Amino acid sequence: MRIGLLIYGDMEAVSGGYLYNRKLAAYLRSHGVQVEIISLPLRSYWRHLGDNFSTRCLEQITAANVDLLIQDAMVHPSVVLINRQLNIPVVTLVHLLASFDHHPGYSAWFYRAIERRYLKSVSGIIANSLTTLAQIRELLHDPSPPHCLAVPAGDNFSGADIDIDTIKQRALIPGPLKILVVGNVIRRKGLHVLIQALRLLPAENFQVTVAGRLDMEPDYVQQVQKSIRAAQLQERVILKGPVQGASLADLYLQHHLMALPSSYESYGIVYVEAQQFGLPVIGTTEGAAKEIISHGDNGYLVPPEDPQALAELLQKLHHDRPLLLTMGRNALAAYIRHPRWDESCEIIRQYLYTRINRI
Repeated sequence: MRIGLLIYGDMEAVSGGYLYNRKLAAYLRSHGVQVEIISLPLRSYWRHLGDNFSTRCLEQITAANVDLLIQDAMVHPSVVLINRQLNIPVVTLVHLLASFDHHPGYSAWFYRAIERRYLKSVSGIIANSLTTLAQIRELLHDPSPPHCLAVPAGDNFSGADIDIDTIKQRALIPGPLKILVVGNVIRRKGLHVLIQALRLLPAENFQVTVAGRLDMEPDYVQQVQKSIRAAQLQERVILKGPVQGASLADLYLQHHLMALPSSYESYGIVYVEAQQFGLPVIGTTEGAAKEIISHGDNGYLVPPEDPQALAELLQKLHHDRPLLLTMGRNALAAYIRHPRWDESCEIIRQYLYTRINRI
């Protein structure tokens, strides 16, 4: 079987969605499937819509000569009309529905209409979380669209096993609470909320490391940097830029907890990654973080844009290191129960065969 994977931009881009795509492509190839990556240029939403009225995008897909096409749902504006012209099964891999992201009220209806039409143009759906699946059902007004559910995994670091003694030693060592943020520095990830929370705490009580791209929303990054300087936190909040592989694993090992107070997460691979290293995680009540974080057991869920609630939790964990230890143990136990990439990708592989056999 020859499968196409349609994406925007660079397959090696640093994000949870692209990591998912890479894991899926590698797994399919390891099982004898030919996978052809078809990349469209990343441009504005309106220019993507224009792809439907040009032959270039259709010709690029057709030239790949595949038996089945997986589309990262991010590409939906480029193919919302083109899909009707394809003579192969099309399955969409939904990491995040654009229409459930934050858009002004006057434009939200437009994004929903485009995305609804797109979802109706495919023959199958791969959802990355129960939250995403519920949104798909809501958008389509269909309680059972043809789909499979394959949650992202966190086993991205080979040889990264951690034991309870290491978690204990790390949690109980005196000094500032070491907080790790893993996520590209964009407004949705909520770094500004964390900085506001830190301003409510004694500076000597914490140390923050941020691992994520700084080039995606330059104006927001400048705002964050200005806030750090205004609060005189330059020595307490370090923006490291993108970090991957063994260097990222080292950061997980060196910190007490991971905080990502996003306004919305369609899943949150980094939450699971952190749990592999026995780190409690602080997320928010919006989105799918609740599918990973058990509030008060292996982490906490706070309302988005609530620095006061976040500050209270950080102060609590700083002063109660036995609680930090207990939550770290629970985080590791949650990771052990979580599906691995091979399990999730096998669900997708089996689902793809059901789609292609419907030709």
